[in-house]
This record gives sequence, C-alpha cells and structure tokens, in this order.
Amino acid sequence: MTSVGHTLTGIAIGVLCMPSSHSSRGKTVHLLMCGLLANVPDFALPVWGHQRYDISHSLFVNAFIVLLLSLFLARWDKLRCQIGGWSVIFGASLAWLSHLLLDSFYNHGRGVGIFWPISDAHLTLPIRWFSVIYTPPPPLTLETLRIFAIELVFYGIVLLLAIGLRRSGILDRLVQRRVIIDIHTNLR
Repeated sequence: MTSVGHTLTGIAIGVLCMPSSHSSRGKTVHLLMCGLLANVPDFALPVWGHQRYDISHSLFVNAFIVLLLSLFLARWDKLRCQIGGWSVIFGASLAWLSHLLLDSFYNHGRGVGIFWPISDAHLTLPIRWFSVIYTPPPPLTLETLRIFAIELVFYGIVLLLAIGLRRSGILDRLVQRRVIIDIHTNLR
C-alpha cells in the first residue's frame, strides 16, 4: 500500500477523535500527526520498515511501542492536556495501528506477519482492486498513477465519511446516549 491510503485513513481517524476545543492550528497539527503516524511502520529506519517487514508490521511490536509512548505522555499531565488529552492519544494510536490492517488488504502474496514473534501466521484480507508498488520511491508510470488514484478515491471516500459523521453530530448523540464511550470526558 502507498502512503496515500495510510495518510488519508490516519487523517480520517484523526477527524473522528479530534477534540472540538482545538484551535484551527491545533486541529491542523492533530490531523497531520495522525496522517504521519499512520505511516510509521513503513519508515525507512534500521531494522524497521520494509527492510524488516516482520518486525515493523507486527501488532505486538507496534502495540508495545504505542503503549510505551502513551505511558510516557501519561506521566506529564500538562503535555497530555496540551495535545488534547486521551482522545488525541487514542486517535493517534489507532491511526498508527490501522497501518497493519490496511496492509492486509493488498494481495502481494506475503500478507502481514501481524502476530510476529508469537506466530509466523500472516493476515491476508486481499481486496482485488488494490495493487502494490514494489520499488520505493515508486517510478512515475501510468500504473503507479493508477494505484495512487484508486487509493485516493477509496480512502478519500473514507475521509469524507468521517468528516460527514463528525459534522452531522451523530457521534455526539451516540456519546450522549452512552452508546459509545466518551473518551473526551471519561479518560481525561
């Protein structure tokens, strides 16, 4: 999967978990952060990214890192409040971990070793119209543009749905009726 789909999905999650109290600048930073964090498993770092797909795409490894970062932020109330509280931490964590599920949608024959090091099993939930670009950075070809366009349309719709849900007030009504947990108030 390309960074187009990961980024749009991260931003969509950010839209759903964004505190309404953020300033315009705070909202922009929040959405950019969620878009960036959704790409962390692909970062080209030593012993990470596509160089070590088993490690960087393991649910256990990523959840452990996310937990450590969350515990780090939990120790500083002032910093946690400045970034928007637990709802922002939850949204950022979800954006990061969404990468693993999204990569399983691509039929590249490998699947995602999501359970490493516990198991060598791979999660594959291929969606037929999603294609993989094998050479980072991808050459600008018609095939590459087609792959980007498919992700832009598909995950752009996901982002538009998230914005629609947020603006419609449906999430707020569900929170008021206690259908879903209000992360903003219960976890601060």
